[in-house]
Order: sequence, then C-alpha cells, then structure tokens
Amino acid sequence: MYSENDKPQLSLSGTKMMEGNMQVSYSAKISKQKQYKELMEKKQKEEMLQEIKEQKEQVKEGAEKQTISNLQEQIQHYQEQQAEKTPRKPAFKRLKSFKEMEIIEKLEYLLNFPKQLPPVPCLVITANENVRGFVIDLKEDKVDIKLMDQTTITLNLPAIQEVRMIGI
Repeated sequence: MYSENDKPQLSLSGTKMMEGNMQVSYSAKISKQKQYKELMEKKQKEEMLQEIKEQKEQVKEGAEKQTISNLQEQIQHYQEQQAEKTPRKPAFKRLKSFKEMEIIEKLEYLLNFPKQLPPVPCLVITANENVRGFVIDLKEDKVDIKLMDQTTITLNLPAIQEVRMIGI
C-alpha cells in the first residue's frame, strides 16, 4: 500500500512519521477515488446498455408479430374491398368508329370536326340522289350541305339513308 518513499517510520517519540510529500499522498488518494467513480459509472453504463439491448429485442419481436398480424389484416381488408367493387370502368370512354355511328352522330361529328384540320368531304346518300359536299349546319330535322361547286343544299334528316366520308 505504501511506496518506498511513503513507508511510515517511527520518530524518537514513537509516532509514525511519513517520509515524502503529503501532497503526493493526497493526490494519489484522489486519483484512486476518481478511478473508482469512473469504474462504477462504466459498470452502470454497461448495465444500462444491456437493458436497452434487451428492450430493443423485445420491441423487435413485438413489432414483427404486429407487422405480420397487420399485414394479414391489410390483405384481408384489400380482398374484401376487391370483392365489393363493381367492375372497373375504363379511364377513357371508347369512341365509336365512324362506321359504327348512327346518321345523326355522323353528321354531328362532321359538323364539329376540329378546326385545325381541313373539313372532311362526305357523301350523303338519299333515296333520290347522292350528294357530295361538306356539312355546314344541322338543325332539328334538316341538314345544310355545301356542295363542291360552293352551292348549298338542304336535306331532310329522315330522307338520308347513309353518310360516308370521302377523300378529295
């Protein structure tokens, strides 16, 4: 416990005498106390870390169980929703081809043809005649057609049997 310099010696009066510096002895005692405190703090930190690790493991196990049960619930909920849904409608309404349209639809299509494109000439077939030209107006039961020679003719809708698009 004592170093060679710090060995107690008896004085002439019979009391122990310390050789060496008293300050060094006190500093050694303080450093030992600091080391002891540091050692104790280190043990406490290790114990706390161990407890935290154990808690994390418990949380992971619980989270895995919850995740599995949560996934099963979500899958079941999704399947129920799919069973309840009506057949899905397409995002875009399918347009009919010109040949599939009724006579009124064909005339409206030709009348409302995009202005960026040149007008489409058509062949309008009636019981009496075949008329070639461009649809320029559509009224309740009459249609105005501009002929190739720039004259305009008016036809009754019930008299029209067929409308075809033709190229120039």
